[in-house]
Amino acid sequence: MPKIEVLAKEVTIQKLNDDDFISLTDIARFKDTERTDDLIRNWLRNRNTIEFLGIWEQINNPKFNPVEFDGIRMQAGLNSFTLTPKQWIEKTGAIGIVSKAGRYGGTFAHKDIAFEFASWISVEFKLYLIKEFQRLKESERRQLGWDIKRNLAKINYRIHTDAIKENLIPPELSKAETTRVYASEADILNMALFGMTASDLRQTNPD
Repeated sequence: MPKIEVLAKEVTIQKLNDDDFISLTDIARFKDTERTDDLIRNWLRNRNTIEFLGIWEQINNPKFNPVEFDGIRMQAGLNSFTLTPKQWIEKTGAIGIVSKAGRYGGTFAHKDIAFEFASWISVEFKLYLIKEFQRLKESERRQLGWDIKRNLAKINYRIHTDAIKENLIPPELSKAETTRVYASEADILNMALFGMTASDLRQTNPD
């Protein structure tokens, strides 16, 4: 699971159903490292929180239970009202919050919800969280683009070398001369896809 550092606190991110879920437990540690569960429960007691979560679920979750949600909304804000993430999930069929047990467990929420929770914890923390999250997504996009180009180069290289063998290399060439022809043609392919030869790449990235 990838992690980002926000104001000297590590925040875990994981993929669930192709969406990014951020650890509310890690966000809560910014305010109190010993009472993360209490902080999340206190946030869930807030009427504005319940309204936000209900609207999010209605937009994104066709199986959300509106009857149970209305019952929870009517109680939200009362002194006697308590709600845990697990209760919210079980009663309403919510998908925006996930509660996990175990060593790598905790409470995770869809990024939309996690940013809302971060705002409740600290506006400053929320802004830096968004900034670092965007930095992570940009890094992933660059890596994905590189991987696509690399795989495309592998596919085209095989086609390219077969074509070279059939059309450009006379049988009388030595092994060393044949290798130079392949290398030259590979450089053309690398220039087309990456804008540099393999030698240039090694020089600019010695590690």
